[in-house]
Amino acid sequence: MSAKTFDIAGLYVSEQRRLQQLIRRLVGNWATTDDLVQQAFTKLVAAADTGNLDNCPAYLMTTARNLALNHLRDLKRHGEVGIPDAELHAIPDGRPSPEMTAIYRCELRRVLQAVASLPIKRREAFVLNKFEGMGYDEIAARQGISRNTVISHIVLALAELDRKIGRY
Repeated sequence: MSAKTFDIAGLYVSEQRRLQQLIRRLVGNWATTDDLVQQAFTKLVAAADTGNLDNCPAYLMTTARNLALNHLRDLKRHGEVGIPDAELHAIPDGRPSPEMTAIYRCELRRVLQAVASLPIKRREAFVLNKFEGMGYDEIAARQGISRNTVISHIVLALAELDRKIGRY
């Protein structure tokens, strides 16, 4: 670890709380506060690289204040709606539970096995259309078959997959 990194780390430890209080008082949101504190230290590192830095704590306070004021100005300009911290923490986690993840993986495995069991030309047309997003004409040109044959392959693939894995 270099001396410069150590000084910045020590400065972070000594100044972080003070910067958070200032910014939190101005913007009223913890998530934004943490982002702006991070930006202030990023600007400090950039200024330290140029060598135009005399008083780091003063620079950080001024930078943090300016970032907070800029943020508030941008909010007015863009009409962003802030959510109070209490309401933000009350929002449930949108990620699936470990149980649901296991179920989804099992279902994905079943679908992939069913797709893999399709006849080669039918599987290729289906994968190119549904997974790769290619159009019927592109698939027809690639496989050297007519557009109607591509449509037939995809319809038959969907019907076969429906039989194998069923609808939910």
